[in-house]
Amino acid sequence: MIFKRRLPLTLIAGLLTGPVLRAQDSARVPVGLEEFIGGTGESASQLLKDDLTNSGMLSVVDSPNPGNGWLVRGSSSAGRIDGALMDKKGNLVFNNHYDEPDLRDNAHTFADDIANAITGTRGIASTKIAFVSHRTGAPEIYLADSDGGRIQQITSTGRLKGSPSLGPGSILLTYTSYASGFADVVLKDLRTGDERPVLAAPGTNSGAVFSPDGTRLALSMSFGGDTDIYVSTLSGSRCQRVTHSKSVEFSPSWSPDGNRLVFCSDATGSPQLFVAPRSGGNPERLDTGWRSSLSPDWSPDGVHIAFTGRDKGRPGVMIHDLTSGKSRLLLNNAQDPAWAPNGRHLVVVQNDSLVIVDTVNGQRRTLVSGVPRLSEPAWSR
Repeated sequence: MIFKRRLPLTLIAGLLTGPVLRAQDSARVPVGLEEFIGGTGESASQLLKDDLTNSGMLSVVDSPNPGNGWLVRGSSSAGRIDGALMDKKGNLVFNNHYDEPDLRDNAHTFADDIANAITGTRGIASTKIAFVSHRTGAPEIYLADSDGGRIQQITSTGRLKGSPSLGPGSILLTYTSYASGFADVVLKDLRTGDERPVLAAPGTNSGAVFSPDGTRLALSMSFGGDTDIYVSTLSGSRCQRVTHSKSVEFSPSWSPDGNRLVFCSDATGSPQLFVAPRSGGNPERLDTGWRSSLSPDWSPDGVHIAFTGRDKGRPGVMIHDLTSGKSRLLLNNAQDPAWAPNGRHLVVVQNDSLVIVDTVNGQRRTLVSGVPRLSEPAWSR
């Protein structure tokens, strides 16, 4: 039986004696990590150290004396972890038991609890990233931990497929399948392996993405004659048309409140970004300053939209600020950005690798490399 004792975040926040660091702050907070005891203690502490470093907001240092800084203590046996966090005054913030069967899951969750308690921002260690690769010679969907561990091949049909999207908690996955000879949306349960077509209407049904609450899909459909943006239930029993245009509209992404969609349209001749209410209405064009704007992804804080910009040369990953209306180049020769749930990191495709970029300090780390023709990463929320 899985048993976890975890304090509510509101209670944790009340126990803190200093200001909570926010995700946009660039300075790392030092955290002392005592050596774990137990048979799997060494492996657990190494995983935890890597996860805290990968957060971009914390750095692991030699253990400070109690009362002089944040301090992590723990033990691990048979993959289980007992872990505690002490604040700068030596007060206990939480003392949790992590009892998943896999050590990696326990270490990732412990790291996320630490990051959450210190920074007030959701951690990313226990999240997943889906992507497409031709590793077997055909495009298949793969899944990996956010540190690049436990890469799993999720599909194995050998037929053309793409556009993966992960639902909340990484329980459900959608992707576009061409197994029937046409573009259809498939829903797969990652716990059981069961999958079924959600939408197989005449024409194209592609690029489905989960709504923030996991109850709806936004996608492109052409059964009405033109390729427009629709919103569907997970069963496919109800579809609502969002756009009504003679143009080709594709690659939708949800606003974090689930009320709006950003998508691509060739209404101006080349693909550009537009925003429309989920319930329909006149789309508003975003002036990105690029000749071609593709693969948008709305940040979890609602402030930015990442996208692939193309002018005359190679693609670049851009970030559009919805407040100022300006776009900035984050990374050259890169494409297909997807936000982490903390709103700080992006995973992108660059030089046949999946690379995670810290949008605050610009630091990069390679997640997956040496795998042929990587594309379309999607980060769980």
